[in-house]
Amino acid sequence: MLYKLKQGGNKTTFVRLNATSMADEGLLESQMEQWLADNPTAVLPEAEGRVLVISQENPFKNVTDILAIDSQGNLLIIEVKRGQSPRDVIAQALEYASDVADWNYERLNKTAIQYFARRNLGFKSLLEAFSAEFDIAQKDLSESQFNQQQRVFVVGESIDEKLQRTARWLLRHGVSISCVSYTLFSDDQSGEFFLDFNEEVRTNELAGGGRTVRTSSQRPTEAEAVGRLNDGIKVIYQSLKNRVLGFGQDVTIYATRDTLIFKSARVFAEIFEAGRGTKLVFRVRPEGFQIAGKASEIVHGVLVKRVPDSYGWSVNHEFEVTGATDLDAVGKLLRQSYYGANRKS
Repeated sequence: MLYKLKQGGNKTTFVRLNATSMADEGLLESQMEQWLADNPTAVLPEAEGRVLVISQENPFKNVTDILAIDSQGNLLIIEVKRGQSPRDVIAQALEYASDVADWNYERLNKTAIQYFARRNLGFKSLLEAFSAEFDIAQKDLSESQFNQQQRVFVVGESIDEKLQRTARWLLRHGVSISCVSYTLFSDDQSGEFFLDFNEEVRTNELAGGGRTVRTSSQRPTEAEAVGRLNDGIKVIYQSLKNRVLGFGQDVTIYATRDTLIFKSARVFAEIFEAGRGTKLVFRVRPEGFQIAGKASEIVHGVLVKRVPDSYGWSVNHEFEVTGATDLDAVGKLLRQSYYGANRKS
């Protein structure tokens, strides 16, 4: 039984709250979606204080109910169960998750800008909103940190046994999924509504006892990332890596899902494969040169172009490396970017 405490003078009265349902109160489940879009942390573990919503269901587009980003840049797919069968709701949630799993920053940014405009939030880019929401300076953010992992949350007035069983099977096979039920209460005296959320299936419930839950999108090691490169550009990467390690003992190298990162005080190079494995693309800091927006110039014999200002990245100049590229020239560009990362730290 749930009660609201009502203070009156020196006396406290328990006001009984009655369990009800959305249907009994004449509320559509789309109302719950809007409540969650305004308060998405209600379905998250208590330790997570903030998330940034970047999309909400559009009746003319095949998108999830709520798409959000956590403080690490990972995606949250929040699906409100509207009386569907367990099979349907799980299938729909996983379909959305598999779709957004490959979204890069440009796609996320476009989606977020449309949502911000529709809600009159005033943000001009995902980077600006993310920086404001999580109090992180834009210069410390990198495109590569977004959408490394995806988490699915299924929310409904009831989470039946079959849905829970399916979700736990997915957990055991590496899918990060939670099922959250809610109960609506009403106060007949005031007409107020109250919500109680309960995690029926948690992403960490299978951890412990010698078992670790590994999400299917866990970051690869550098060796795993390099191992996926085409043999020709793998040799190029290893050669440039050796040069970079000679810049200083502070250089570290790690991988995200589809990017290799060179970092010292800050990230000074992001590398990803392009052209069906025929080239590497490098993004670096413009130390010693500055190219105008959307323009390109030859620097040390390499064609370098400016990344659009709307991205807001500190590694905002880009060039391609193939088997025909002068690696000494590339080494100079990387060294300049390394100095820039340290000088501005």
